[in-house]
Amino acid sequence: MPSSKALLCAALAASVLLGAPTAEARFGKRSSSSGSKGSGGSRGDNGPRPSRDNDSPRTHRATPIGVARDDNDSDDAPRRRRRAVVRRPLTEVIVAGAILAAPPPRPRVLPVTRVTRERHEPVPLLVRLGVQGQRLGDGGAMGLFMAMEGRRLGLDTRVTGIALPADDGSDDVDRITLLSAHATAALWAGPRGRMRLEAGVTSAHAPDIIFVGPSLGASVEACIGRSPVDLEARVHAVPFPHRQVDAQAGLAVHLGTLNLRGGWRALYLNDAGHVDGVVHEDAFGGPYLGVGLAF
Repeated sequence: MPSSKALLCAALAASVLLGAPTAEARFGKRSSSSGSKGSGGSRGDNGPRPSRDNDSPRTHRATPIGVARDDNDSDDAPRRRRRAVVRRPLTEVIVAGAILAAPPPRPRVLPVTRVTRERHEPVPLLVRLGVQGQRLGDGGAMGLFMAMEGRRLGLDTRVTGIALPADDGSDDVDRITLLSAHATAALWAGPRGRMRLEAGVTSAHAPDIIFVGPSLGASVEACIGRSPVDLEARVHAVPFPHRQVDAQAGLAVHLGTLNLRGGWRALYLNDAGHVDGVVHEDAFGGPYLGVGLAF
């Protein structure tokens, strides 16, 4: 029969085991909300209650990520939020570390294409002014001209006053005024010369009638060698209502902005009988001299 000292030690050990509080579950486990004290059987159950691991709180076995848990492990105790540790394969960790340690990619250098804009030089504009006098048969003429010309196109205007002795033997003077305005287009233009086609209108103011008609013509300028001397020639014709032909050829010396010119001019006029039914015509020719400015 055990002694009293042995019985006292057994009683103290039992009281410690029975009175110790329930410990909280470890990380990854669910804690029990109720202890094992009290009866676990339902009312009316007369049979003996089977033992469940000495009535200790039932623990939950951790379920691996991606593996379904057995329904028998479920109970109606409150659940705590679980946090899962995702374990990466070693190769994946090595690859991620290599990516982080790798130097950043160098920016891609694209070839730079330089866009050059065409510079449009301003169209040069040449302006010429001049006065010209000439001898025409027994009379004389004085003319003024102004011309403006760009790279290809231009405008030429001229006025010529002619004074002739009367053909009836009197001391009177017959005066004729010729006006012309032509648009010019250069067929060939270069540093050594220019060739133009001209078209416009011409009027002839005679003592008893005024004629206005279309006029066509051509003109050319060409440098002679490396000298400042140019060869100049021009011709204009009016087919109707009267007949008129005006032609001249000569030389021009360019002294900076000052130009000196001289040559020969021929003029033919025919009224085609529009005055009194009788055809009157005159033909003149003579030298001319002129001075002008070009800028």
